[in-house]
Amino acid sequence: MKLMLDHVQRLNLHALLGTQRGDVGTVQVLWSLQDKLMLAVEEEKAIELKRDFVSGQERVVWNPALSLPPREFDLTDTEVGRIRTALETWPTYGANADRRWLEPVLVEIMAATALPC
Repeated sequence: MKLMLDHVQRLNLHALLGTQRGDVGTVQVLWSLQDKLMLAVEEEKAIELKRDFVSGQERVVWNPALSLPPREFDLTDTEVGRIRTALETWPTYGANADRRWLEPVLVEIMAATALPC
C-alpha cells in the first residue's frame, strides 16, 4: 500500500508505534517500521525539531509554523496491519487535537484493509 504522510503524521505514528508492546520479534518489526517513517536529519532541521526528556519519557517538539511536503511510503500488508493495530489499541485520542493528522491516516488504512472505520 502506498501512503502519503506529512511530517506531523509521521511523528505521531512513530510515537504511537513506540508505545506498542510485544515479544522481541514484534518489537524488532515495530522498530523497522519506525525507522522507515522517521524524519531524516535534514527534515528535522527544516522544522526545528527538538527532543527532550520529561519524567523519563522522550518528548519531541517542532516549530508548527514550518512544514515539510508529504512523502509517499510503500508499506507491506504486515506494516499496514501493525499501524492499524496501533491505531485501534491506543487508549485515547483527542477528537479535536488529533483529527488533522489522524483522520486521513484512518481513512486510508481502513480502506486498504477493507474493514469498517
